[in-house]
Amino acid sequence: MLDAATAQRVREVLGEAYTWVPRVDSWYGPQWLGRVPVAGGSVAWTASQQVQGTLSLTVPRLGPATEGGPARDWAPSSVEHPLAAFGQELAVVITVGSTLDATSWTIPAGRFVITQVEVGSTIRVTAKSLLHRVEEDRLETVTTPRRGGTMASEARRLLAGRTGLIIDRALADRACPSSMSWGESRIDALYEIAAAWPARLREDPEGYTTLLPPVAAGESPTRVLTDGEGGTVVGVSSTQSRSKVYNRVVCRAQEQDSAGRPTFQATADQMNGPLRVGGPYGTVTRFYSSPLVANWTQALRAAETMLQTSVSRALTVPVTHAPDPTMRLDELVAVHTQEAAGADHTIRWGRVTATEMPLLSTGTARTDIEVSL
Repeated sequence: MLDAATAQRVREVLGEAYTWVPRVDSWYGPQWLGRVPVAGGSVAWTASQQVQGTLSLTVPRLGPATEGGPARDWAPSSVEHPLAAFGQELAVVITVGSTLDATSWTIPAGRFVITQVEVGSTIRVTAKSLLHRVEEDRLETVTTPRRGGTMASEARRLLAGRTGLIIDRALADRACPSSMSWGESRIDALYEIAAAWPARLREDPEGYTTLLPPVAAGESPTRVLTDGEGGTVVGVSSTQSRSKVYNRVVCRAQEQDSAGRPTFQATADQMNGPLRVGGPYGTVTRFYSSPLVANWTQALRAAETMLQTSVSRALTVPVTHAPDPTMRLDELVAVHTQEAAGADHTIRWGRVTATEMPLLSTGTARTDIEVSL
């Protein structure tokens, strides 16, 4: 992963004279099948999806993998063909170079398992990020956590080696009750662990699954997107919705007392702004319970995290801009734009919830930013 200083330097180079070289390599288990030519396509990441990454790749029907290399037909013709859908994984990187000082950086953009191949005058490949393997590999029977298991050990067990797992040290591990059970879906169980912890479950561009602390409030933007001279923004719009925008989250125990009431219950309310409880917006409540939430303190933390995520959905600002391989989900971004000639400049900032980056530098990227009201 790029550190903050390197990512900033890459962004500076993208505002100057630069080179942009996409590379796609095909793997079949540990076997490298070769480099795949890129005629077009994009990489997209969406925080609200369980399988967060999608690769859309266009490959020439006939041509060399690299300039000057031997030409071949790229239509899949065998189980071990680089573009066959028999477990082949595509690793995508973008190399950005400065033409001023010859410095370059190779930036991972994702690792994806091929799910569909369409053959015509070109080859169109669709691939999903590696949690797709976890989504497909369902549990055969109802499973209970192992005796003495923890949130971390159960997450590793459920992943079953389909991807690597990185757990941020800031997350305090705790026991996972052996009295509960998981259903058929491994990926649902993983997301249940993340919600109850509470933690953010993300896929990183090198193919690892990561568990991170909830987004911290009060942070400053790590980058600014601007339009006009010297800027990279091409266009900005916005969408508003009430769908799944809760301003009250109630997290309660699954166990009940003799009167049929939950043994504990914690409530998180939005107390200010246009989404405040008791204001014109009204009260929109989400109820949540999990056997992984064992006491009132854990319930309150889970409710507060869900509330913070929910209220940010009220206003989404899609930004079209020049390609940037350093853009990541959850990054805090400020957008400075003048939406019409003579209009005042608008300043918005919020979290990145979706990105789509073209594989070629001639395309435009899109980033969705959820803006807090």
